[in-house]
Amino acid sequence: MIRNDLTPQAMELRQLRYFLAVAEELHFGKAAERVHIAQSPLSRQIKQLEDELGVQLFRRTKRSVELTDAGRALIPDAEDILSATRRAKETAVGAQQGRIGRLTIGFTQSAMYTPLPRILRQYNTIAPRVELHFREHVLTPEQVLALTTSRMDLGFLRPPVANPDIELLPVMQEKLVLAVPEGSALARKPVLALRDVANENFVTFSKSIDSSLSAAVLGLCHATGFQPRITQEAKEVATIVMLVASGLGVALVPASAEAIRQDGVALRPIEGETPTLTVALAWNRATRSAVRDEFIAVAREIVEAPRRTIS
Repeated sequence: MIRNDLTPQAMELRQLRYFLAVAEELHFGKAAERVHIAQSPLSRQIKQLEDELGVQLFRRTKRSVELTDAGRALIPDAEDILSATRRAKETAVGAQQGRIGRLTIGFTQSAMYTPLPRILRQYNTIAPRVELHFREHVLTPEQVLALTTSRMDLGFLRPPVANPDIELLPVMQEKLVLAVPEGSALARKPVLALRDVANENFVTFSKSIDSSLSAAVLGLCHATGFQPRITQEAKEVATIVMLVASGLGVALVPASAEAIRQDGVALRPIEGETPTLTVALAWNRATRSAVRDEFIAVAREIVEAPRRTIS
Protein backbone atom coordinates (compact mmCIF):
# COMPACT_ATOMS: atom_id res chain seq x y z
CA MET A 1 0.00 0.00 0.00
CA ILE A 2 1.26 3.50 -0.84
CA ARG A 3 1.81 5.55 2.31
CA ASN A 4 -0.64 8.44 2.79
CA ASP A 5 1.59 10.65 4.93
CA LEU A 6 3.76 11.97 2.11
CA THR A 7 5.05 15.53 2.33
CA PRO A 8 7.26 17.60 -0.01
CA GLN A 9 10.18 16.69 2.27
CA ALA A 10 9.39 12.98 1.93
CA MET A 11 9.28 12.93 -1.85
CA GLU A 12 11.53 15.09 -4.00
CA LEU A 13 10.43 16.39 -7.37
CA ARG A 14 13.57 15.08 -9.03
CA GLN A 15 12.68 11.56 -7.87
CA LEU A 16 9.37 11.87 -9.68
CA ARG A 17 11.17 13.06 -12.82
CA TYR A 18 13.54 10.10 -12.59
CA PHE A 19 10.63 7.73 -12.02
CA LEU A 20 8.78 8.97 -15.12
CA ALA A 21 11.94 8.67 -17.22
CA VAL A 22 12.38 5.03 -16.20
CA ALA A 23 8.65 4.36 -16.62
CA GLU A 24 8.79 5.64 -20.20
CA GLU A 25 12.10 4.05 -21.20
CA LEU A 26 11.74 0.83 -19.15
CA HIS A 27 15.53 0.83 -19.14
CA PHE A 28 17.67 2.33 -16.37
CA GLY A 29 20.63 3.04 -18.65
CA LYS A 30 18.56 4.93 -21.24
CA ALA A 31 16.65 6.78 -18.51
CA ALA A 32 19.94 7.83 -16.88
CA GLU A 33 21.17 9.28 -20.18
CA ARG A 34 17.88 11.11 -20.63
CA VAL A 35 18.03 12.84 -17.23
CA HIS A 36 21.81 13.37 -17.46
CA ILE A 37 22.99 11.41 -14.43
CA ALA A 38 24.87 8.13 -14.01
CA GLN A 39 22.87 4.91 -13.75
CA SER A 40 23.88 4.12 -10.15
CA PRO A 41 22.61 7.43 -8.67
CA LEU A 42 19.43 7.02 -10.68
CA SER A 43 18.85 3.55 -9.25
CA ARG A 44 19.46 4.88 -5.72
CA GLN A 45 16.93 7.67 -6.20
CA ILE A 46 14.28 5.23 -7.45
CA LYS A 47 14.99 2.96 -4.46
CA GLN A 48 14.62 5.92 -2.08
CA LEU A 49 11.31 6.82 -3.70
CA GLU A 50 10.08 3.26 -3.31
CA ASP A 51 11.12 3.30 0.35
CA GLU A 52 9.28 6.57 0.93
CA LEU A 53 6.14 5.28 -0.73
CA GLY A 54 6.39 1.83 0.81
CA VAL A 55 5.81 0.07 -2.51
CA GLN A 56 7.79 -1.49 -5.35
CA LEU A 57 7.48 0.56 -8.53
CA PHE A 58 9.50 -1.63 -10.91
CA ARG A 59 10.24 -5.33 -11.30
CA ARG A 60 13.85 -5.60 -12.32
CA THR A 61 15.59 -8.53 -13.93
CA LYS A 62 18.92 -8.72 -15.69
CA ARG A 63 17.10 -8.46 -19.02
CA SER A 64 14.06 -6.25 -18.42
CA VAL A 65 12.37 -3.60 -16.35
CA GLU A 66 8.61 -3.72 -15.83
CA LEU A 67 6.21 -1.41 -14.07
CA THR A 68 4.31 -2.86 -11.15
CA ASP A 69 0.65 -2.06 -10.57
CA ALA A 70 1.77 0.55 -8.04
CA GLY A 71 4.15 2.05 -10.60
CA ARG A 72 1.46 2.33 -13.23
CA ALA A 73 -0.90 3.90 -10.69
CA LEU A 74 1.70 6.53 -9.74
CA ILE A 75 2.29 7.81 -13.29
CA PRO A 76 -0.78 10.15 -13.56
CA ASP A 77 -0.18 11.72 -10.15
CA ALA A 78 3.53 12.16 -10.83
CA GLU A 79 2.76 13.88 -14.14
CA ASP A 80 0.17 16.12 -12.45
CA ILE A 81 2.58 17.11 -9.67
CA LEU A 82 5.35 18.02 -12.11
CA SER A 83 2.94 19.90 -14.39
CA ALA A 84 1.58 21.87 -11.44
CA THR A 85 5.13 22.69 -10.39
CA ARG A 86 5.97 23.98 -13.87
CA ARG A 87 2.80 26.08 -13.93
CA ALA A 88 3.57 27.51 -10.50
CA LYS A 89 7.04 28.51 -11.65
CA GLU A 90 5.70 30.05 -14.86
CA THR A 91 3.10 31.98 -12.85
CA ALA A 92 5.64 33.32 -10.38
CA VAL A 93 8.11 34.33 -13.11
CA GLY A 94 5.32 35.78 -15.26
CA ALA A 95 4.02 37.88 -12.37
CA GLN A 96 7.52 39.19 -11.68
CA GLN A 97 7.90 40.11 -15.36
CA GLY A 98 4.48 41.79 -15.47
CA ARG A 99 2.98 39.13 -17.76
CA ILE A 100 0.50 37.52 -15.33
CA GLY A 101 -1.96 39.27 -13.03
CA ARG A 102 -4.88 41.68 -13.19
CA LEU A 103 -5.32 45.30 -14.26
CA THR A 104 -8.28 47.63 -13.79
CA ILE A 105 -8.29 50.40 -16.39
CA GLY A 106 -10.60 53.39 -16.49
CA PHE A 107 -11.13 55.75 -19.39
CA THR A 108 -13.16 58.72 -20.48
CA GLN A 109 -15.30 58.26 -23.56
CA SER A 110 -12.97 60.29 -25.75
CA ALA A 111 -10.07 58.03 -24.75
CA MET A 112 -11.63 55.35 -26.95
CA TYR A 113 -10.54 57.37 -29.98
CA THR A 114 -6.89 57.57 -28.85
CA PRO A 115 -4.14 54.93 -29.26
CA LEU A 116 -5.93 52.93 -26.51
CA PRO A 117 -7.12 50.18 -28.90
CA ARG A 118 -3.61 49.80 -30.36
CA ILE A 119 -2.09 49.72 -26.88
CA LEU A 120 -4.53 47.01 -25.79
CA ARG A 121 -3.86 44.90 -28.89
CA GLN A 122 -0.10 45.07 -28.43
CA TYR A 123 -0.29 44.45 -24.69
CA ASN A 124 -2.51 41.41 -25.18
CA THR A 125 0.03 39.83 -27.53
CA ILE A 126 2.79 39.95 -24.91
CA ALA A 127 0.70 39.45 -21.77
CA PRO A 128 -2.34 37.35 -22.74
CA ARG A 129 -2.65 35.93 -19.21
CA VAL A 130 -3.27 39.31 -17.60
CA GLU A 131 -6.94 39.82 -16.75
CA LEU A 132 -8.10 43.22 -17.98
CA HIS A 133 -11.07 44.87 -16.28
CA PHE A 134 -12.45 48.14 -17.62
CA ARG A 135 -14.37 51.03 -16.10
CA GLU A 136 -16.00 52.94 -18.93
CA HIS A 137 -16.81 56.64 -19.22
CA VAL A 138 -15.10 57.64 -15.96
CA LEU A 139 -14.46 61.36 -15.73
CA THR A 140 -11.03 62.70 -14.78
CA PRO A 141 -11.81 63.59 -11.11
CA GLU A 142 -13.31 60.15 -10.50
CA GLN A 143 -10.31 58.47 -12.10
CA VAL A 144 -7.87 60.40 -9.93
CA LEU A 145 -9.77 59.33 -6.80
CA ALA A 146 -9.88 55.71 -7.96
CA LEU A 147 -6.14 55.73 -8.72
CA THR A 148 -5.21 57.20 -5.34
CA THR A 149 -7.40 54.68 -3.48
CA SER A 150 -6.11 51.69 -5.53
CA ARG A 151 -9.53 50.96 -7.00
CA MET A 152 -7.98 51.44 -10.44
CA ASP A 153 -4.48 50.67 -11.72
CA LEU A 154 -4.48 52.89 -14.81
CA GLY A 155 -6.61 55.60 -16.29
CA PHE A 156 -6.95 57.38 -19.61
CA LEU A 157 -8.00 60.91 -18.71
CA ARG A 158 -7.73 64.56 -19.65
CA PRO A 159 -5.25 66.68 -17.67
CA PRO A 160 -4.70 68.84 -15.74
CA VAL A 161 -4.41 66.72 -12.61
CA ALA A 162 -3.51 68.50 -9.38
CA ASN A 163 -2.61 65.41 -7.33
CA PRO A 164 1.22 65.12 -7.20
CA ASP A 165 1.05 61.33 -6.79
CA ILE A 166 -0.49 60.90 -10.25
CA GLU A 167 2.03 60.46 -13.05
CA LEU A 168 0.99 61.13 -16.64
CA LEU A 169 2.06 59.87 -20.04
CA PRO A 170 0.45 61.96 -22.81
CA VAL A 171 -0.90 59.62 -25.49
CA MET A 172 -2.75 62.06 -27.76
CA GLN A 173 -3.13 65.76 -28.39
CA GLU A 174 -5.94 67.35 -30.38
CA LYS A 175 -7.74 70.59 -31.07
CA LEU A 176 -11.31 71.67 -30.46
CA VAL A 177 -13.58 71.78 -33.50
CA LEU A 178 -17.08 73.10 -34.04
CA ALA A 179 -19.91 70.62 -34.42
CA VAL A 180 -22.83 72.14 -36.38
CA PRO A 181 -26.02 70.67 -37.90
CA GLU A 182 -25.19 69.26 -41.31
CA GLY A 183 -27.91 71.11 -43.21
CA SER A 184 -27.20 74.51 -41.71
CA ALA A 185 -25.57 77.52 -43.38
CA LEU A 186 -22.68 77.09 -40.95
CA ALA A 187 -21.92 73.64 -42.37
CA ARG A 188 -21.36 75.13 -45.84
CA LYS A 189 -18.20 76.89 -44.63
CA PRO A 190 -15.01 74.80 -44.66
CA VAL A 191 -13.60 76.73 -41.66
CA LEU A 192 -15.55 78.58 -38.98
CA ALA A 193 -14.63 81.45 -36.72
CA LEU A 194 -16.00 81.36 -33.19
CA ARG A 195 -17.73 84.69 -33.79
CA ASP A 196 -19.81 82.87 -36.45
CA VAL A 197 -21.58 80.93 -33.68
CA ALA A 198 -21.68 83.60 -30.96
CA ASN A 199 -25.48 83.95 -31.31
CA GLU A 200 -26.23 80.22 -31.68
CA ASN A 201 -27.67 77.92 -29.05
CA PHE A 202 -24.89 75.84 -27.48
CA VAL A 203 -24.77 72.23 -26.39
CA THR A 204 -22.04 71.95 -23.78
CA PHE A 205 -20.59 69.63 -21.21
CA SER A 206 -22.59 69.50 -18.01
CA LYS A 207 -21.63 72.12 -15.44
CA SER A 208 -22.27 69.54 -12.71
CA ILE A 209 -18.99 67.79 -13.54
CA ASP A 210 -15.48 69.09 -13.10
CA SER A 211 -14.40 68.59 -16.70
CA SER A 212 -11.26 69.95 -18.36
CA LEU A 213 -13.19 69.84 -21.63
CA SER A 214 -15.91 72.05 -20.17
CA ALA A 215 -13.30 74.51 -18.92
CA ALA A 216 -11.60 74.60 -22.34
CA VAL A 217 -14.90 75.23 -24.15
CA LEU A 218 -16.05 78.04 -21.86
CA GLY A 219 -12.58 79.56 -21.74
CA LEU A 220 -12.35 79.74 -25.54
CA CYS A 221 -15.77 81.36 -25.82
CA HIS A 222 -14.91 83.94 -23.17
CA ALA A 223 -11.57 84.66 -24.82
CA THR A 224 -13.46 85.35 -28.07
CA GLY A 225 -15.68 87.84 -26.25
CA PHE A 226 -19.00 86.13 -25.74
CA GLN A 227 -20.90 84.07 -23.19
CA PRO A 228 -22.36 80.99 -24.93
CA ARG A 229 -26.15 80.64 -24.75
CA ILE A 230 -26.32 77.15 -23.31
CA THR A 231 -29.59 75.36 -23.99
CA GLN A 232 -28.52 71.71 -23.58
CA GLU A 233 -25.95 69.94 -21.44
CA ALA A 234 -24.56 66.40 -21.57
CA LYS A 235 -21.78 64.40 -19.94
CA GLU A 236 -20.44 62.58 -23.00
CA VAL A 237 -19.05 63.73 -26.35
CA ALA A 238 -21.22 61.24 -28.25
CA THR A 239 -24.38 62.62 -26.61
CA ILE A 240 -23.38 66.20 -27.43
CA VAL A 241 -22.74 65.27 -31.07
CA MET A 242 -26.12 63.53 -31.25
CA LEU A 243 -27.89 66.60 -29.86
CA VAL A 244 -26.17 68.81 -32.45
CA ALA A 245 -27.26 66.39 -35.20
CA SER A 246 -30.80 66.78 -33.86
CA GLY A 247 -30.63 70.52 -34.51
CA LEU A 248 -30.58 71.58 -30.87
CA GLY A 249 -27.52 73.78 -31.16
CA VAL A 250 -23.82 73.88 -31.96
CA ALA A 251 -20.97 72.59 -29.83
CA LEU A 252 -17.23 72.73 -29.32
CA VAL A 253 -15.92 69.17 -29.19
CA PRO A 254 -12.54 67.42 -29.46
CA ALA A 255 -11.41 66.67 -33.02
CA SER A 256 -11.51 62.94 -32.16
CA ALA A 257 -15.32 63.23 -32.27
CA GLU A 258 -14.86 62.57 -36.00
CA ALA A 259 -14.62 58.88 -35.05
CA ILE A 260 -18.22 58.92 -33.78
CA ARG A 261 -19.54 59.24 -37.36
CA GLN A 262 -22.96 60.61 -36.41
CA ASP A 263 -25.29 61.35 -39.34
CA GLY A 264 -26.63 64.90 -39.43
CA VAL A 265 -23.63 66.65 -37.97
CA ALA A 266 -20.66 68.41 -39.59
CA LEU A 267 -17.33 69.05 -37.85
CA ARG A 268 -15.43 72.13 -38.89
CA PRO A 269 -11.97 73.42 -37.89
CA ILE A 270 -11.86 76.72 -36.02
CA GLU A 271 -10.09 79.75 -37.44
CA GLY A 272 -7.17 80.99 -35.36
CA GLU A 273 -5.51 79.58 -32.28
CA THR A 274 -7.42 77.13 -30.09
CA PRO A 275 -6.37 75.23 -26.98
CA THR A 276 -4.61 71.91 -27.42
CA LEU A 277 -6.35 69.11 -25.54
CA THR A 278 -4.41 66.18 -24.13
CA VAL A 279 -5.42 62.63 -23.27
CA ALA A 280 -2.93 60.98 -20.93
CA LEU A 281 -2.35 57.57 -19.42
CA ALA A 282 -2.32 58.06 -15.63
CA TRP A 283 -1.15 55.98 -12.68
CA ASN A 284 -0.31 56.37 -9.01
CA ARG A 285 3.47 56.64 -8.66
CA ALA A 286 3.19 55.79 -4.96
CA THR A 287 2.22 52.18 -5.74
CA ARG A 288 4.24 49.36 -7.32
CA SER A 289 3.05 46.82 -9.88
CA ALA A 290 5.12 44.92 -12.45
CA VAL A 291 1.95 44.18 -14.45
CA ARG A 292 1.04 47.87 -14.56
CA ASP A 293 4.59 48.90 -15.45
CA GLU A 294 4.62 46.49 -18.40
CA PHE A 295 1.41 48.09 -19.71
CA ILE A 296 2.97 51.55 -19.33
CA ALA A 297 6.05 50.38 -21.24
CA VAL A 298 3.87 49.16 -24.12
CA ALA A 299 1.95 52.44 -24.18
CA ARG A 300 5.17 54.45 -24.14
CA GLU A 301 6.58 52.41 -27.03
CA ILE A 302 3.48 52.98 -29.17
CA VAL A 303 3.21 56.68 -28.36
CA GLU A 304 6.90 57.44 -28.90
CA ALA A 305 7.39 55.33 -32.05
CA PRO A 306 6.05 58.02 -34.44
CA ARG A 307 8.35 60.60 -32.86
CA ARG A 308 11.40 58.42 -33.44
CA THR A 309 10.32 57.85 -37.04
CA ILE A 310 10.01 61.58 -37.66
CA SER A 311 13.38 62.37 -36.09
